[in-house]
Amino acid sequence: MKNNRWKADEMETAIHFRAMRCAWIFLVLSLIVWCVVAIISTGVIPPVPMLLVCVSSLIFFTAKTVITNKMTKSGNEDEE
Repeated sequence: MKNNRWKADEMETAIHFRAMRCAWIFLVLSLIVWCVVAIISTGVIPPVPMLLVCVSSLIFFTAKTVITNKMTKSGNEDEE
């Protein structure tokens, strides 16, 4: 039986990563604008968008750090 699994090539993977980054930046900026407008109009920080900005940024930077460490560790082992 033929395996019909589709695997993205390097170009398509790069395109997807760029699109994900653009979407993430748009969402974070939208939530920050929402927070700023709410603070200006009501004087209170809205908890939901602020929580979403903080958690998404924490996940992004944690994942980036973990992935970078994994990729640099594998590169160092090959050089030794």
